[in-house]
Amino acid sequence: MRTPTRVLLAAGVAGPILFVVIFTVAGWLRPNYSAMVSPVSDLGVGENAWIQNANFLLFGILLIAYAIGFRQALAPFVGRRATRSGIVIGTAALGLFGAVAFPAAPETGLLHFLLGFLVVMVASLGAAFYGARLFRRLPGGRRLARYSTWTGIISVVLFGCTFFVLNPASPLEQAGIGGLVNRILAIIVFAWYAVTGAWLSLRLDCGGATRSAKELTGVPS
Repeated sequence: MRTPTRVLLAAGVAGPILFVVIFTVAGWLRPNYSAMVSPVSDLGVGENAWIQNANFLLFGILLIAYAIGFRQALAPFVGRRATRSGIVIGTAALGLFGAVAFPAAPETGLLHFLLGFLVVMVASLGAAFYGARLFRRLPGGRRLARYSTWTGIISVVLFGCTFFVLNPASPLEQAGIGGLVNRILAIIVFAWYAVTGAWLSLRLDCGGATRSAKELTGVPS
């Protein structure tokens, strides 16, 4: 069970890294595109749009794999709560698929916002906050729990900021930093998957965490 779980957790580490690298390259390849001004989703429409759409799709697939690995890694410690957390992470993955099905074009822009942004971000924030509760039950997991809580808090603030810096009706939109705020939010939120995936993978490598979960936590597997 351990080796497949580590592979699934590795998907959570690779997914955010690849996502950021690919949308950065896609921005470089797009003529007259400003990463400072324009959000990542704009890369899914127009010239070379297939690059960002493939990026959304790949990240979604890797996130589903991570959701399964996350559930497998935590189940011995927290029981059925691990399944709930896996469902929340899987919901974020479905939102990424929605971003592909409904790109940020004028005719599908609202659905893209609802699925490709709102669902992804709300589910990811939910995973971070709920994960903070679960990590406190893991041996040595309190630091990871604090990291998860602060990830959620900072991301909520940035999440709120995006509604001002990317809203044409807002004076802050004229500052031309919408794309920057959008990217900082994405990096902070999605880094949570990579950090937690790496931490859980190391726990599985170091000392048989799954084998000793019942004795260490008193939670039935």
